[in-house]
Amino acid sequence: MSRRLAFGIALLAVALSTAIDASAAEPKRFGAFSVVCDDSLHCAVSIQAANPDKASVFVLSRSPETRARWTVLISTLGVLADRDRPVALSVDNGVDITLRPVSDYVPFVNPSDYYIVSPSALDRLMLQVQRGHVLRFSFIDLAGVAHTDRFPLDGLMPALNEVDRQQGHIAGDRRAGPPIGLPEAPDVDVAAHLAAAGVPPRLLELHLASTACEAPDAADIADAKPLIAPLSETATLYAIPCFRNASGLASRLYLIESGEIGGMSPLVFAGFSDRLGWYGVDVLSGVAYDPASRRLDATGTDDRGCAFRGSWTFTDTAFRLDHLSAATDCGATATSWKDVYPAP
Repeated sequence: MSRRLAFGIALLAVALSTAIDASAAEPKRFGAFSVVCDDSLHCAVSIQAANPDKASVFVLSRSPETRARWTVLISTLGVLADRDRPVALSVDNGVDITLRPVSDYVPFVNPSDYYIVSPSALDRLMLQVQRGHVLRFSFIDLAGVAHTDRFPLDGLMPALNEVDRQQGHIAGDRRAGPPIGLPEAPDVDVAAHLAAAGVPPRLLELHLASTACEAPDAADIADAKPLIAPLSETATLYAIPCFRNASGLASRLYLIESGEIGGMSPLVFAGFSDRLGWYGVDVLSGVAYDPASRRLDATGTDDRGCAFRGSWTFTDTAFRLDHLSAATDCGATATSWKDVYPAP
């Protein structure tokens, strides 16, 4: 089975238009599908998603043995599906095939390679893709963002028939099964992955909709990096640079929740000044967050430059105010502060 593993890796490289094992033949094209067989006739059929972001690759592969079965793999590109959540497949907008983690699908070899292991799901899917026109794959990534990838199925049947021909299998043999002998993918460092992935495009769209913030490529904030940190197993904090002022870099903060009730939302914090009393503020300066203690420290100002500084702790679903002090004089050079919470 190690040979199958090596070929599977080479196959994915074909789908991503990267270098492959020199023993693999040039791919044959059938519509949007590619067929590749190596010199030992381990063959695979692959197609990249047709949506603009091309977020995944759909792959069917089979070894040349007479009793070998097709394996079905979907590999995401650029993002990782949350392996603790179900994913869904449907053909021609029909009833979804819902795949549950572990029992129905498992990432093998690489964290982004999701193999279908449920016999009933495989049988149903293989039947539907041979009759349908579009396969849809829906999943939620580690950042809590929903994705739907679409694969046109025109060309699939001649591609499968080509594999039958090259391997000398009975024409139309579409039996499928889980992969054999592949190691499970390693665990993912979610915090590191989210930081490396940067701000999700849909969150950036939400951020840019605010007229109070400058564009990320504006001269005075172009060199500033967003702060991205895990708040819990399902929640992530994003502090996106908004502008610079006398207090330093100001950021707008957002929460993305990837749990059962997911979503993304801007965060509002309590501020205080003698002029306004308590008020809500959605832009903070000098933002610092410690994932170990879940503590957020930052400063803010009202519209006249009267400053406050506070500390918050993330608990369950929201930030709890722990301490807040307000400047007794307004302006960038405030030197005297008074505690306002907890009350002296």
